[in-house]
Amino acid sequence: MLMLIRKTLPMFLAACMTLGAHAAELPTTLVVGFQAGGGLDSVARALANELNKTGKHKVIVENKPGASGIMAIDSVRNSRNNALLVIMPGGSITMTPHTNKHFKYDPQKDLVPVARLATYTLGVAVSPDVNAATLSQFLKLAGNSQKLAAYGTAGIGLSPHFIGETIAEQSKVNLVHVPYKGAGPAINDALGKQIPAVISTVPSLLPMVRDGRLKLLATTGGHRDKHAPDAPTLKELGYSGLEIEEWFGILAPATMSSETVKQWNTAINDALNSKSLHDTLTLQGFLPAPMSAGDFRNLVLHDYAMWGKALRNSGNTFSN
Repeated sequence: MLMLIRKTLPMFLAACMTLGAHAAELPTTLVVGFQAGGGLDSVARALANELNKTGKHKVIVENKPGASGIMAIDSVRNSRNNALLVIMPGGSITMTPHTNKHFKYDPQKDLVPVARLATYTLGVAVSPDVNAATLSQFLKLAGNSQKLAAYGTAGIGLSPHFIGETIAEQSKVNLVHVPYKGAGPAINDALGKQIPAVISTVPSLLPMVRDGRLKLLATTGGHRDKHAPDAPTLKELGYSGLEIEEWFGILAPATMSSETVKQWNTAINDALNSKSLHDTLTLQGFLPAPMSAGDFRNLVLHDYAMWGKALRNSGNTFSN
């Protein structure tokens, strides 16, 4: 028996080492909560490409659309797999819990904020076939025709939905919200003339605006977006409460250790500071905005409380 153990032990240890090495080489999955083709998806793929260049990480992107990003969030927060990350627009974890009564999310416990990637503004755009050069002209048309009153967004309870509802309330025009499983499908339907308008991130709208396939009528933010300086802000047009600048960020399962979070934060911030990724994001209309994991966690908690207060004060939580 002793002889058998002496013979098999080295083989067993070698097998364990092989399995350990293989496990170390397993890729990390970066989950995107919306369909391919939108701004979030493009950022995720650009980031994964930059991280993979270093040879220290192997990251693959997986799209898991549905329920305004909730399906992706749930797939990660309920996991004990440390080779799993999720990329989200801020509104999915700071706003959606206040707007979706079925989404029980605790920002203190459910996910660990890892790194902020970039900030951006949002915009209202229409098809060139819509005979409107300004937001007021579009709203006048929408007020006279239900067919022209529809606008698409990436989903229910996200900031584009809030923007549409707020514009409708303050302009006294009955706009019709059409939710999609991501910005890409909403934009495609606006391009295909299935809907007259779309509210999305400025970066996701820019390519179509630049080549004349969409008209950008207004943007959010406290000042004009430098990537679309001809479009007035909603504040300029007299709308209040819509000085919105959003962010994309990476979060991990709550079981991820603080040391691993720190390592990922360093790797992601290094990628954001690389000329390649910085230029890619800037060209698309994003502003790279790295920060420490601790500062990012504080931002998540701040925005969660801010949206809760803003929605309560608005008198409409857009619940579904």
